Amino acid sequence: MQDPVMRQAACVCGQLRLSLKGEPLYVSSCCCTRCQRRTGGFFGVTVYARPDQVVAGSGRTQTFHLPDGSTTFHRCADCGTNLWWVPDDVDDVIGLAGGCFVGQDLPAPQRMVWVEHKHPFVQVPTGLPTFDGPPD
Repeated sequence: MQDPVMRQAACVCGQLRLSLKGEPLYVSSCCCTRCQRRTGGFFGVTVYARPDQVVAGSGRTQTFHLPDGSTTFHRCADCGTNLWWVPDDVDDVIGLAGGCFVGQDLPAPQRMVWVEHKHPFVQVPTGLPTFDGPPD
């Protein structure tokens, strides 16, 4: 039996690291205003995985809880990069920042959500399913 692929993610300064064991549950692009602000980009890319797939690496973290109590974000204590987040009402999935897996050959996003908030110049890849809000 072949060992599952291990992908490494790191913050911008390299102090905080984690590993993803095996293939993600799915990869999603999101145009919501929260992801735009979280990433500083026009949309975010999230790699969703089961908690048992995420292997803690090295580094110090800080947490940030959304005021509405929906999500806890984990970021580097030094550079502030948001590396992963956990929905407070869901215990079987973790969101990992797709951009932190530099050069790791991740699967392409399988959908784009909250397209009602996308900037007009953002082009949805041909054939990619879209949702105006959260996926059904």
